Amino acid sequence: MTSYAAFETLAEFDSFYREEIAPAMATDDDLSVDPASETPPYAWLKSNYSGFVERLRRDYDLSPGDFYAEVGLPPDGSEANPWKLSHEPTTAALDGYVTELARDRDRAESTVDSRRARLRTYVRAYSDIHDREDLLSPLLDETAKPDEIARTKAVFRVLDNRLGTLASKRKYVSAVQNWYTYLEETGRATYNPARNLTRRFGWDRRPVYDHPALSTADLDALLSHADADERFLLLLLAGWGLRPVEACQLHIDQLALDPPEDDTPYVSFEAGERKNARRTRNTVAILVGVDAVRARIDRLMSDDWSGYLLPSPEGGPITTQTARRWLRDLGERAGVTVDGGPPKPKMGRRTWYRLYRAQRPSITADTAAVADAQGSSDPSVSERNYLDERSRREARADAMADLVSQKLASVFDEYL
Repeated sequence: MTSYAAFETLAEFDSFYREEIAPAMATDDDLSVDPASETPPYAWLKSNYSGFVERLRRDYDLSPGDFYAEVGLPPDGSEANPWKLSHEPTTAALDGYVTELARDRDRAESTVDSRRARLRTYVRAYSDIHDREDLLSPLLDETAKPDEIARTKAVFRVLDNRLGTLASKRKYVSAVQNWYTYLEETGRATYNPARNLTRRFGWDRRPVYDHPALSTADLDALLSHADADERFLLLLLAGWGLRPVEACQLHIDQLALDPPEDDTPYVSFEAGERKNARRTRNTVAILVGVDAVRARIDRLMSDDWSGYLLPSPEGGPITTQTARRWLRDLGERAGVTVDGGPPKPKMGRRTWYRLYRAQRPSITADTAAVADAQGSSDPSVSERNYLDERSRREARADAMADLVSQKLASVFDEYL
């Protein structure tokens, strides 16, 4: 029996899928699915590989559909025509939308890949179910509107059994809705047949995400048993709110520990590096542990130091797999479990993010005042277009400072 618990990376899940699951699909006489171009129904995968599905959910927050998008499945997704449609105007409209996402809307590569994969699943299912590859012509014919809305719903009725979680279903509907909106905006459609799908399927209820976080008591217990590297990793995750990959790859060149004019110390990221910062440099305020960072730099400083704050033995940054192993081992030593399992790097960021969400109304209120003064009715537009990065950082820092001090600084200060 395969031990999914031994898998350390998504690449191992990907290899297992291609080497074990795909051949099993091909030899299952009761399953009419082509593994070269399709993924299995959720019920079949869950029935035959429940451990595989559970590990993806528990350790990576991925449904099977999200996993397929993440690693580029089905296997032929990289072909010149991933849509498997012969109707050139439809494939051109799909390619045009994906290109616009990457080139003009500046979406992250992972986002573009996920959207492409979800659209690919939809259009292939549409073609198979309705035996037609022209998805555009009905969209310009108002008399065809009722039938096309019914056809679109019929596709998702079939996909309902493949997608598994409510969150995954909503993501797929969103990807399809956004493509149809693009067609409307570019004159290729007069209506959006997927507009009300989430409500009509009852998928408009708020999905319950399993996002456990480290409590203050968890942090205290972990820090009390941690070595210097593990403590610093926890600082970056829970104290600063960095994503696991950002923490692992943090470099000294990103740090502004002595900014001018009494600005808050911060970490900087180049445009496009962060998931939610596409076009401009983004920063993260350092509200706890500044002295610990300086001390760590002093310890690491040498002629052959690569500049990474969490260096690997080879000199580059540690990997997220290493960070996950560190916290798993630390959890065992400290006797800390979260939601029945070992602590994971993503739980540290969620500790910080819960504090941030509690203070988000204060940040929004400050931005709304600026928007009102500028005659803007949308605070998010004002924040994005009229506030420079320092102003945004100061707004976040001012709102977060007291809460971080109350909830986190006292814990970290004892051990750093």
